[in-house]
Amino acid sequence: MTKNKNFKIAIIVLAGYFTLAATSFAIQLPDSPYPYSVTKTGGCKRDKTSICTIEIWLAHKQKKNNKVIRKELKDKSIKTLRKTIQYWKPKGGHPPTNIAIGGGISAEDARYAIDLALKLNDNIHSLIHQRLNPPNYVAIATSAWDAKSETKISQESLEKLRNPSLKSEEFHKLYRELTGEANVEPAFY
Repeated sequence: MTKNKNFKIAIIVLAGYFTLAATSFAIQLPDSPYPYSVTKTGGCKRDKTSICTIEIWLAHKQKKNNKVIRKELKDKSIKTLRKTIQYWKPKGGHPPTNIAIGGGISAEDARYAIDLALKLNDNIHSLIHQRLNPPNYVAIATSAWDAKSETKISQESLEKLRNPSLKSEEFHKLYRELTGEANVEPAFY
């Protein structure tokens, strides 16, 4: 029953993405081979952030910080919906320690997302393959993908991604190398 429920959730998420993509147009970021989607109605405030959508799943203990977390994201001009930040049940254990960073996210915003994941979710042990997510999307502690959709990452490699001297193109090249996607066509599917 759980597999069926997870499949239905995945279909709903993908349907929402394609609906959003249908009302968008693509803009090429200068440092990225990936298109950066911006809705015509102004979904992303491109002058402030390259993260249009963020989804976060956190341990129940973080629920008391909900207003603070939402304010921080709002201050960074990152759109949050009521269900964008979700909390595990009180005895639900620890959320996954992974992160998904779309190919259209600037290196600065990607480092912010990594730092946010470390702050709110304690650690990052794996990266979700970039080609599986929309370009301007970040997910922290996602369970939307199976084990074959992520690659374990060492703390040393994570620190390389956090290097503030990396430009966006360099960041994404390293991300794709770490996930084994370096020679895979960079398209969302």
